[in-house]
Amino acid sequence: MLRNFRQVFKGNQTPMAVVMMVVLLGLVAYLAPSGASSAAPDNVLARVYGRDVLKRDVDSMIAQYVKRMGKQANIESLMPMLQQQALDGLISNQLRLELAERHDIVVTDAEVRAALEARLRSIPLFLDEKGQLRESGEINSVLRENGTSLKQWETELASELSLRKLVGQAASRVPVDQAWVELENRVRNEKISFEAVTASPDPSGIPDPGDAKLQAFLKDSGARFQEGPRRVISYVSVDEASLGLAPVDDAKVKALYEARKAQYTELKASHILFKAESEAQLGEAFKKAGELRAKLVAGQDFAKAAEAFSEDPSAKGKGGDLGWFAPGQMVKPFTDAAAALKIGDISQPVKTQFGVHLIRLEGRREKPFEAVKEELRAQIARDTFAAKAKDKLEQLRKRAGERGDLAAPARNLGLKVATSKPFTAGDAAGLEGLPGSQGLTGEAFRLEVGQVSKVRMAGASYAVFRVQEELPVAVPPLADIKAKVLTAWKLEEARTALRAKADQAAGDLKALGTPETKDGVTIQSLAELGQHPAIRKALLETPAGKATPPCWTPDGKIWVARIKERTPAAPLTFETRRTLVEALQTGVAEKLLTAELMTLAEEGRKRPGFSSLYGRFGGIWRNEEALKRMGSDVPDAPDFE
Repeated sequence: MLRNFRQVFKGNQTPMAVVMMVVLLGLVAYLAPSGASSAAPDNVLARVYGRDVLKRDVDSMIAQYVKRMGKQANIESLMPMLQQQALDGLISNQLRLELAERHDIVVTDAEVRAALEARLRSIPLFLDEKGQLRESGEINSVLRENGTSLKQWETELASELSLRKLVGQAASRVPVDQAWVELENRVRNEKISFEAVTASPDPSGIPDPGDAKLQAFLKDSGARFQEGPRRVISYVSVDEASLGLAPVDDAKVKALYEARKAQYTELKASHILFKAESEAQLGEAFKKAGELRAKLVAGQDFAKAAEAFSEDPSAKGKGGDLGWFAPGQMVKPFTDAAAALKIGDISQPVKTQFGVHLIRLEGRREKPFEAVKEELRAQIARDTFAAKAKDKLEQLRKRAGERGDLAAPARNLGLKVATSKPFTAGDAAGLEGLPGSQGLTGEAFRLEVGQVSKVRMAGASYAVFRVQEELPVAVPPLADIKAKVLTAWKLEEARTALRAKADQAAGDLKALGTPETKDGVTIQSLAELGQHPAIRKALLETPAGKATPPCWTPDGKIWVARIKERTPAAPLTFETRRTLVEALQTGVAEKLLTAELMTLAEEGRKRPGFSSLYGRFGGIWRNEEALKRMGSDVPDAPDFE
C-alpha cells in the first residue's frame, strides 16, 4: 500500500505539500488553547512550562478558602481576590515542580502512598475502633465536606515531598566550616545583657543653604537623583466653581427625596434562625420553620420561641430582637421580606446564606425630609456638576481628536490649558496645581506621546490631558527637583551632626537619649537589629563593660550599646553541631532556590504561552478570557474520585 501511495505522488510535489500543510495545521490546532467552555471541569486557566492549571483546581482551592472563612455577607465581592490568590498559588506550585524537575528530583508513587497513609493515621477520625484506616469512600466523604479529597491530598503530598527533596539536595551541597558553626552558635546561644540607645537625625531645624550649595550637592551626588523617563502633559481641568452653576432649588431636592424614600426607611424586626449549610440541612430548617410559624401565628410568644429555638447567638437574651436597621445593613432577602410585612406580621420562612429565618416586623420609621435635605442638595449639585463637566470636556476631546493639540479647542470653549512639570510614572504627589491628580500620572505613561486621554476625575475636578513629550533618563535640573534635593541635603547634614554627637559622647549613652536595657538575650532574638552586619559585629566583639562603636540601623537611626555581661554559649555536642549545620545548610539552600524560582517565574512571564509552539512548553500563560468569564459565583468543590 505504501508503494502505491508513493507511486501516486511520484514526480508531483504539490499534492504532497498540501497534505503536509493539512497535517501541520492539525498539529497547530492540537497545540492551540482549547475553546471549551469555561465551565468544563478540565478547562485550562494557566499553563506553566507545559503544566496545566485547571479550573477545577482553582475552584477547589477557592472552596477551601470559603470553607475556612465561613458564611460572609460579602463573599461574592471577595471572589475576584480569592480567584487571583488561588491561581497565583497554583502557578507557584507548578513553578516549584518545574524547578524540582530541572534538579532531577523524583518522587515515587510508593513514597506518596506512605506519606498519605501517615497523614491519615495521624487523624483519629479516619481510624476505626481497631485502629485501622477506614474505607477510602468514608474518608473521601469527610474530606469532600471540607472542600478537598484523597486525590487532592495525594497531589499536595507529592508536591511537598518534591520540595522537601529539592531543599535537601541543595542543602547537601552547601559547605559549612568550623568557624561558621562556632560563630552561629554564639549568635544563637550566647546570652548578652546590655543597655542601648537609638537616636534619630533631626533635619527640622536646618535652614535652606541656598541654590549654590544645593547645586553643588546635586552635582556631587552623581546618579542619586537620576529620574526617568519623565513625561510632560498639557491638561484642561474643570471644577465646580468654574462652571458657575445655579443653586439647587427645593423642588428638585424634594422630588429626589420622594424617589428615594425607601432608602430613608428604617425597620425594626425580630427573627428566629435555623442554620443550614447543606441541602439536607436546608430542607430540615424549612420544615422546622414552617411548623414553628404555624404555632406563632396561632398565638405562641415570639420572644420566648426565639430564646428556645433560634440558632443566632447574637440575638440570644433579646428575644430575637435585631433592633433598628437601614437598607443595606441586612442581606437583601432578609430586608426584602421584612419590608413587605405589616407591623406585627410574621413572615413565611425566608432563606438567606445564613439559613432559614422567621421574621416579625416590630416597627417602621422614616427619616424626615428636613434631616436629609442638605445631603440630597449636595448630591444633586455634585451630579449636575459631573454631567456638565464631562459634557464640556467630551466636546474638547471631540474637537481635539485622538492626537490633536488642546490649545485651540480649549480657547473656543472658554477653557484654560495648563502644562505640567516633568513627572515620573510613580510620582505619588500628582501634578502641582491639580489636587487629587495622582491617578493621572500613571495613565500618562500608559498613553503614547501625543495621545489625548479620556475624561478623568482628579480630586474635586474633571480633566482631560495630552501627553506632550517624554524626557529621557537623566538627573533633572535643580529647579525641577529642588524640594527633593533640599530634603536630602538637610537629612545628610542632620546625620553628620548626629554621628559627631555620638562620637563625642564616648559611650555616655544618656547624652544621646534614654537607654533601654535588655538582659540575657541572644543576638538571634534581636530579629532585624541582630541581622544587621555592623550591629551584629559590634555585639559579638565588644567586651563586657565597654561601649560599642556607633552603628546606623536599617531605618536610618544611630545605635550605641554598652555591654554589661556575657554568658558564653554551651559547647556543641555531636548532635547539636549536626542540627546547627543542617539548619545553616537549609537556610542557604532555601535562599538559593528562592532566587532560582524568581528567575524561573521572570523568564516564564517573558514567554506568555501560545505566542509560539515553544511557548506551550517554555513559558507561563494565563487564560485571561476564561478568568474574566468566571465571574463572582462561589464555586462548589469539584467531586474528585
